Amino acid sequence: MLSVKLQRRFSKGLTYLFGYTWSRSIDYGSAIRVHKTDLLFPQSGYDLRAERGLSSFNVPHRSVTSVLYELPFGKGRRFISQSGAADAVLGGWELGSIFTLQSGFPETVLAGRDQSNTGIGYDRVNATGQYALLDRGKRTVDRWFNTDAFVLQPFGTFGTAGRNTIITPGVIQWDFSAHKDFRIVEKHTVQFRFEAFNFANHPNWGNPEPTRTAPTFGQIRSTRTNMRELQVALKYMF
Repeated sequence: MLSVKLQRRFSKGLTYLFGYTWSRSIDYGSAIRVHKTDLLFPQSGYDLRAERGLSSFNVPHRSVTSVLYELPFGKGRRFISQSGAADAVLGGWELGSIFTLQSGFPETVLAGRDQSNTGIGYDRVNATGQYALLDRGKRTVDRWFNTDAFVLQPFGTFGTAGRNTIITPGVIQWDFSAHKDFRIVEKHTVQFRFEAFNFANHPNWGNPEPTRTAPTFGQIRSTRTNMRELQVALKYMF
């Protein structure tokens, strides 16, 4: 794993923080229930080497950028530096922004039935030899990965496809906030706060259907995160 962090507080009320993590995790079974194909048991207890693959929590790339900015208006700042009505309305505001970029989690393609006739219920399918991942420009919610890369294996056999061989969509999200403190009397303050989650209203798609026998195999029918959410709050501090 490689982790990088940059932090800088500039003059005039600007603070910048950037963090990036690169990682790669491989195991024989994660069992952390990241998604419904995070299996608790191996396909076959006699061939544990076939379970070796990306961990279900593996995220190759993740970056978070945070910016805080104190607007230069109000008492003690560059503009409207004196107390008064203008300072009460325009002064003391602080803006915040968090921008997140993250790769998707891996996922396993399953048969969706007891094709091996073992009663285990975690049968994977056969790999056809075609590359499972599609180029970025070819991925759609109706076909997120190459569905022709997987076929149902003959009854009474285990599938040849490995664990976590497809990658789900990542996350792109911008969160925004603005707040201002109103001093009532000494040591008593009311804070007004506005927050917007997924401010750009960008759809972060959920996991594609991994079950080979499902009619929606390879399709995405949900989002991983909510669409734009706005909230306003008042906080009394003393």
